[in-house]
Amino acid sequence: MPINQKLEQTMENIIAAIIFAVLTAAGTLGVSSMGMFVFYRDPEDRDAEQRNRFEYGFFGLAGIVVMLLMWYAL
Repeated sequence: MPINQKLEQTMENIIAAIIFAVLTAAGTLGVSSMGMFVFYRDPEDRDAEQRNRFEYGFFGLAGIVVMLLMWYAL
């Protein structure tokens, strides 16, 4: 196997590993943020609770979308 072909195959594996790492990180953050969206409660300040739940929902959805895009890229 020529050197160029080995190098090309190695670079494909590195790119796939980076995409997989982004997929895993985005999926973990997305699912944990969606969990915080569902379970977060602040009985003392309802306004702050709504702001935080909105942020958790946005980041959860964004993380899941990024995860799905990386899955498609693989």
